[in-house]
Amino acid sequence: MEFTAHLRQVAKRFDYTLVENNKFIIKLLRDPKTEREQYLALTKHFIDFRDNIDQKRAAFNTSIIDKLGGSAGDVGRMTRDIISSFSYTKGLTHYINQDNYPAEARKVAKEHLADTLDKTCQQFKFALRDVNSLPTTQRKTYSEALKATLETFTEQYGKDLSESQHKALQSGLESYQYQVNKAHSPSRGFSP
Repeated sequence: MEFTAHLRQVAKRFDYTLVENNKFIIKLLRDPKTEREQYLALTKHFIDFRDNIDQKRAAFNTSIIDKLGGSAGDVGRMTRDIISSFSYTKGLTHYINQDNYPAEARKVAKEHLADTLDKTCQQFKFALRDVNSLPTTQRKTYSEALKATLETFTEQYGKDLSESQHKALQSGLESYQYQVNKAHSPSRGFSP
């Protein structure tokens, strides 16, 4: 079919009933800015909530640096994020379950929860992989914190995780175990 004939067929389908049955879509096409403003107004409640729990999470993460034996670079940052993920996801879940909050805001909260769980799995993967590169004084506390939180995390969220999230956790554990075994295996070099 040639292009102009196709355009004519499409144009014939645009009649009064199509417009009447799809007023919302037509309005959206004519004024997307207004639709965006309405969406932002509905989701603002969640954005404000998220900003608040983000600030609380950052304050908590800072407060536990000394308890873990120092900041420990990226491994430390990821470990602190992992530790604080429990109260963070609990807050998100509570928000999602509030029927009196706008449906659009709760939908955005569900997406944010899914992203948070995915990010936490990736942080486990990389923190477990790199924790053995920390100085000895920090290695023990961060390793113990990661192992304890991983156990709790898999108990709480294991059934809700995707296959790729489980693979990320498994990959981190395997890397960690490999590093531990490597550190404890005898050297193949000559002994004096």
